[in-house]
Amino acid sequence: MNSFDHLWFPFTSSEDLAAYPPLVIQRGEGLYVYDTGGNKYIDAIGSWWVSILGHNHPRISAALKRQIDAIEHVLMAGCISPPTLKLTELLASIAPPGLSRIFYSDNGSTAVEVALKMALQYWALKGENRTTFIALGGGYHGDTLGAMSVGSIPSYHALFHDRFKKHLFTDPPYCYRCPCGNDKATCQAECMDSLETMLKAQAGGVAACIFEPMVQGAAGMRVYPVKVLKRIFTLCNHYGVLTIADEVAMGFGRTGKLFACQYANVTPDIMCVAKGLTGGYLPMAATLTSEEIHEQFRGNFASGREFQHGHTFTGNPLAAAAACETLSIINESAIPESLSEIMNYFRRQLETFYEFDMVGDVRSIGMVGAIELVKNRRTREKLQADKRIAFHIARKALKHGLLIRPLGDVLYFIPAYCITQEEIDAMFSATRKAIEEVDGKQP
Repeated sequence: MNSFDHLWFPFTSSEDLAAYPPLVIQRGEGLYVYDTGGNKYIDAIGSWWVSILGHNHPRISAALKRQIDAIEHVLMAGCISPPTLKLTELLASIAPPGLSRIFYSDNGSTAVEVALKMALQYWALKGENRTTFIALGGGYHGDTLGAMSVGSIPSYHALFHDRFKKHLFTDPPYCYRCPCGNDKATCQAECMDSLETMLKAQAGGVAACIFEPMVQGAAGMRVYPVKVLKRIFTLCNHYGVLTIADEVAMGFGRTGKLFACQYANVTPDIMCVAKGLTGGYLPMAATLTSEEIHEQFRGNFASGREFQHGHTFTGNPLAAAAACETLSIINESAIPESLSEIMNYFRRQLETFYEFDMVGDVRSIGMVGAIELVKNRRTREKLQADKRIAFHIARKALKHGLLIRPLGDVLYFIPAYCITQEEIDAMFSATRKAIEEVDGKQP
């Protein structure tokens, strides 16, 4: 029995684990990771979307080394560390206007759990029994039970919806396969008619609407128009329902804005961040909200207004030190504005994949890109699921020094911001070779 036999890997079948043993990654530098055999790979997916500034960034590493010589952890109940205080100031200074209260947790799922609990208790403290959430079809908000109850990807959530809880879901803002049969260039965000119908029917019982602004990540990097985002905010505001913007995956410059909700120029009532917050170094998340919401939680110990939530590693000093340095680099480097040229190059090069007949859709925003593979481009017929075409392309890509991990029939790319034009070319060249080897013909 080897070490793999004792491990339980996420999102991995036992058959795949036996057939394709995991890479043992020994080190990383910038855009690259290196396995124990000395092989070098472009990390095209930022190690699950967290490595925004590149691996082993010298400034973040140095900040961690300084902090570890001071203190590794202290409880955030009656105590606080200097880096956590500093991080709070930094986050408040860059957050959308009005999001001035910050609650720390451990990861994206817990940031969402915090947001859901905040919304429920907020309405309870106001004397309103609002217990329902509305989420977008195709949304993903994490893998804890509460987060899954507002997620809508059947392969992830269906079993738990049947056995635990399921909330309400709108039509998906999936432009390539529009549920309303419209074209995104001329539509009026009719996919959100479903949201309006739900709000009309039961707004008085809805605590909040939760959504991923601009990009539904785990659904296949589905990029949707600003007009959809604006309509979500407009409808929720009209019907007096809180908005929860899940920026866990796309925050901190990934979409070309510091936060994706800024495309609509509207501040959500609650916003969740994680992943890139520490530059990918350590788990840390934050749930940001307004003074108006926080005001409902004010009171003495006997008032019942405390927010009864916490995590052992809430506000961890090491994670906070990494996050402070990450945000300082983002600010000093004028991210994302300084990335506009490389983001445009990334988009243009990604669009060349239309050369392949099996590429049905190419979509991108900022430094997020995806190509959806199909059996028939004209009819948009899906690939045969058991053929696992995208999976086999990803396996071939490893031989060409590229680390990617598809989402169903979607190949996606979320590289670190330090990527150069030459590295974009290398990343896409390796992808082309892998597609050609699996497809069996040249584009």
